[in-house]
Amino acid sequence: MSQLQHIAFCGGGSGGHLIPAIAVAEELRVVNSNTHFLFLTSGRPIDRHILENSGLPTGSVDQVALPLRTSTGRILFAFQCVRSVLQCRRRFQRQRPDIVIGLGGFAAIPGVAAAWVSGIPVVLLEQNTVPGRANRWLRRLATTTYVGWPLETKWRHQWRSPIIEVGVPLRRVFPTGELSCAPPVTAVPNTSRLLVLGGSQGAMRLNSIVVNTLTSLNSRSWKLHVVHQTGIDDLDNVRNAYEQAGITADVHAFIDDMPQQLTASTLVISRSGAVALAEIAASGKASVLFPLSTSCDNHQLRNAEFLEACGAAVIVCEQDHDAPLRLADHLRRLLDSDCRQTNSNQEPVDCRTEIENCTQAAETANAPRAAMESAARRVAPENAAAAIVKSLLTLSDRSVHSPE
Repeated sequence: MSQLQHIAFCGGGSGGHLIPAIAVAEELRVVNSNTHFLFLTSGRPIDRHILENSGLPTGSVDQVALPLRTSTGRILFAFQCVRSVLQCRRRFQRQRPDIVIGLGGFAAIPGVAAAWVSGIPVVLLEQNTVPGRANRWLRRLATTTYVGWPLETKWRHQWRSPIIEVGVPLRRVFPTGELSCAPPVTAVPNTSRLLVLGGSQGAMRLNSIVVNTLTSLNSRSWKLHVVHQTGIDDLDNVRNAYEQAGITADVHAFIDDMPQQLTASTLVISRSGAVALAEIAASGKASVLFPLSTSCDNHQLRNAEFLEACGAAVIVCEQDHDAPLRLADHLRRLLDSDCRQTNSNQEPVDCRTEIENCTQAAETANAPRAAMESAARRVAPENAAAAIVKSLLTLSDRSVHSPE
């Protein structure tokens, strides 16, 4: 079996595009530590941030940010795309990749197109149940498409290239659905830990709903610690809102130690991007999902519906007028199993009675969360990255031995 020396990843714009690529790159380096990677990404800061914090050896990774802006209008975007295709082709001529992997997002188009013109094998990674527009355009150029969450029947029938269901590729810190190798996060004893994930780009509507709901619930009377990923634009607003409400919260623009934070969490509130859902499932956590209402073809809602149908999550639509009330109901149901703090103004109670009451409440109220956690573990992806690498090696062998 031949070894892959040079791999080009094309795409980006979010963690959902790049994290699976990093997972595959980690597995490729297990097979061959000398493999070199070229990342042809968007120009968004999040792409650079993710790659710089990926843990991949710096000497094995080159990143080229392509000058693409989807907001510039169709004609200018088309011109930028043609220029980027030529840029990618020149790069491939200097160092020809063994395989080019399309990750989705508009930044995938130039690299995949340049590879196809240059006769380089192309494969696609598609994580969502509803494929993104870029992958739908590029599917005719691909030898194989590796699928994360099961594609909806409509798209499975329309796909031109062979589809292989492998699950969503996760980084090696998520081995076979367990997080045993993730360094622990310092947690406060007897405290529920609520992890709020607005996605790598943030989510102002979600941030607002969560903060307002926690404030209205008087969460200071709960043994609750909040860890909140806001995105860069909303960081200060959310941090100030928690401080004014007196809620204990660690607020970050972007969370780099996601496996550790998931390990320590009691409950997760999240967008429903494919990778986020896979990481939540791999950590065996119950979740309240807020699908991004503006996501292309409503693919985040479709992802969330798959997890909800499996019993691993509940959905709140952010545009519904009663979204804060529904979130509050879910939090009461899924977090009230943890004993509340005793109010200093209340009359003294017998400690043994209080312990018995808390134990009985936990046995009853913990059941919904425990059932969701069990369902999450059942749908957690296996080692998808290893399966993809095995397939890529086979594909490379066929390419090498095929007649000209």
